[in-house]
Amino acid sequence: MWNLFRAEWTKTYKRPANIGLFLVTLGIILLGFLGMVGISLYEGMDSQFAEQIRQLTLFPTSLQVPLIVLSQLGSILAIVFMSNSIGAEYTNDTWKVLLPRRARRSDFIIIKVVICLLFMTLLIAISLIFAALLGVLVNLIVGGDISNLEQFSASELFKSLVPIFMQLIVFSSITLLVTMASRSTIMGIVFGIVGNTIFSVAASLSKLAAKILPNLHISNLEANWLYDGEQKTEVIKRIDMAFGTPISLTTSLIVVGAYIFGSIIIGLVLFQRRDMAGQ
Repeated sequence: MWNLFRAEWTKTYKRPANIGLFLVTLGIILLGFLGMVGISLYEGMDSQFAEQIRQLTLFPTSLQVPLIVLSQLGSILAIVFMSNSIGAEYTNDTWKVLLPRRARRSDFIIIKVVICLLFMTLLIAISLIFAALLGVLVNLIVGGDISNLEQFSASELFKSLVPIFMQLIVFSSITLLVTMASRSTIMGIVFGIVGNTIFSVAASLSKLAAKILPNLHISNLEANWLYDGEQKTEVIKRIDMAFGTPISLTTSLIVVGAYIFGSIIIGLVLFQRRDMAGQ
């Protein structure tokens, strides 16, 4: 399996779509910081806005920028990555050559999931480091302090990353199944993005859909993990109204877990019954 892992990782970092994911994510973060610098210069360094920018770009507060970007792009990143990872095997007939050499077809799917998590972890880590460096540069320009390490909390950062990873895992698992079933990269991307939008709309219109689909359950997990005090109470109250009834943390974990493991298991079963070349 180690040789398979190395081969898959080599394909992953050389795949243009994955390079594009890195560039787009880092580019959006860069534009955010450039925008803050530009407005600060326009408003004047002594303005209230410039002071707010100094506070926002002060480490570790500057990490909020990539966290916001990743939370908004998380599902799309997972969808594009996994659909290309699976779909490329159909396009190039790669697995038609590799399958006869492997006794366990499940190795391929397991490696795909592991590589996806590794790639996304690397993307998140680089985004955080990139934002921290940009924050330092911005503060050198606008004349503020570089950091306030007393505010840094590894546990709080981890809590903020958990919902992002949850999005990545859920939608990459669903996309894995859809791409395998359709044997198409395009179908995997289209269904993933459109399906995610439909899921969100359906969950907002129907209490039954809200209970079945993963979107609000992910929001429920975020509310329980990220917020405290009155803010947590208010957020959970809004989520319960969307559900039509209070939903426990355990229930949301079960639903989200069902989507993750269900999609992967069905994908494994599907792959065991046919090869990736579509024969």
